[in-house]
Amino acid sequence: MTIGRVLALDHRRVGGAIGAVLAALVALGGMVPVAAAADEFPVGWEGYHTYAEMVADIHAVADAHPDIVDLFSIGKTYKGRDIWAAKISDNVADDEAEPEVLFDGLHHAREHMSLEMTLKILHWLADGDGVDQRITDIVTSREVWIIFSVNPDGAEFDIKNGEYHLWRKNRQPTPGSSKIGTDLNRNYDYRWGCCGGSSGNPANLMYRGWKPFSAPETRAVRDFVESRVVDGWQQIRTHITFHTSGRLVMWPYGYTLANVPSDMSSDDHAAFVAMGKKMASLNGYRPQQASDLYITDGRFGDWIYGTQRVFTYTFEMTVGWYPDDSKIGPETARNRSAILYLIEQADCPWRAAGLAAIDCGAFYDDLELGHGWRPNAQGTDTATDGAWQRGNPQGTSSSGPKQLGTTYSASRALVTGLKAGSRPAANDVDGGLTSITSPPIHLPATPGRLTFRYYLAHNAGSSSADAFRAVVMADDGDHVVLTEKGAARDDDAAWKSASIDIGAYAGQTIHLRFEAVDGAGANLLEAGVDDVRVRRP
Repeated sequence: MTIGRVLALDHRRVGGAIGAVLAALVALGGMVPVAAAADEFPVGWEGYHTYAEMVADIHAVADAHPDIVDLFSIGKTYKGRDIWAAKISDNVADDEAEPEVLFDGLHHAREHMSLEMTLKILHWLADGDGVDQRITDIVTSREVWIIFSVNPDGAEFDIKNGEYHLWRKNRQPTPGSSKIGTDLNRNYDYRWGCCGGSSGNPANLMYRGWKPFSAPETRAVRDFVESRVVDGWQQIRTHITFHTSGRLVMWPYGYTLANVPSDMSSDDHAAFVAMGKKMASLNGYRPQQASDLYITDGRFGDWIYGTQRVFTYTFEMTVGWYPDDSKIGPETARNRSAILYLIEQADCPWRAAGLAAIDCGAFYDDLELGHGWRPNAQGTDTATDGAWQRGNPQGTSSSGPKQLGTTYSASRALVTGLKAGSRPAANDVDGGLTSITSPPIHLPATPGRLTFRYYLAHNAGSSSADAFRAVVMADDGDHVVLTEKGAARDDDAAWKSASIDIGAYAGQTIHLRFEAVDGAGANLLEAGVDDVRVRRP
């Protein structure tokens, strides 16, 4: 059979049913599909993988490479299909302390090229190990995860009866409605439904679901990603979610037009832009922030960065939703260098922006996520109010700012009492000492300097009995490495920079402890800490 070509008409100028048909044909890449057997791709698209063909392919690869490929399901779709994933690493059965990378495809049913991309990555890594030195180095030094098809129910429906249906959503019924399907890439709970970037109408292509994670597919992805949090730290460092179309490399956020909103640090933004532009230079795509395409909310990319701090990108592949199968090879191949680059950057995503020495040392916590800081970890605190907390503080003022309502970076810091209360001294430090202790920090043989931002603020009722202290808890005991004392004068809050030589603790596993002490009696006292780092030497 032959495939007819569509005349070069601008479908945007044609109204009604004819316009809709022409729009669909444009989405097919300018080709008219010929129907095939049920649940197969139309003639001219047979090179794409159905769900059954995908399952057979990934199992064949796993069987051929059992030492480096582990195949598993992260959960079930609404229709009961397995959501298949793979881990690729040299010691695949072990959870090694290696940077991790995640890829996923087919959040949207009609975007079949995205599945071909995830399958191609599996083949590159599995078939290239021991053959291609760059691939071998990646398999040896990384743990790579691939979720091949997030939405196989929708993808199978999209090719039902061997014809395309322009289907986008999953196949889950909506309670109280006759409509079927949720847009999985609007169903994540970060900024869900916040910003006009999704729809509450079940008939809409961008229907966000009746609540966040109402779809079993998004819950499965969430649970898998969260399972990679080890000792409070997300192990996945870089990620690409594949979509179509437009040939774009996009970074967060989708929910806002602001380049660096309050829930992103300037260092992270610099790394996003630098890596995004580099990948675009390798694959010929256009680099941009996700919201530059259009506003979206509840999207996977916003969630995995906003809640997990993973450096995530969306690749919008191809031109049109349904390019014929002759485009699979060229379109996936053009992404090879960009994808391998992203895997290699997982050990230090900030390197691309020239920030490796600052952000890629033994420890970096911008305090946006809960990494295991413990108030009163030694059980010796005496303060009756103003205990250390991690969060977004409210500002207080008494003859000037005493608790800053802004952090040094992004939106969270350590502060002595997050809430302002009804008066400036309502939640300040009272009655003695309050402390907070870091998670363990494993120092290399040659550590860089310990740096952090901090402030100590007080009113004129203060004295040298008030203090802020930084303590290194090392093998041979506790060492005070910074002290700032109060004085009988008003001192407003302002972020200061600390830089401390910790070479004496090289090779040890240490903890940091920050203390604020009210020793002067009934005076106003506040403290804060942000952006704690052990830099590279």
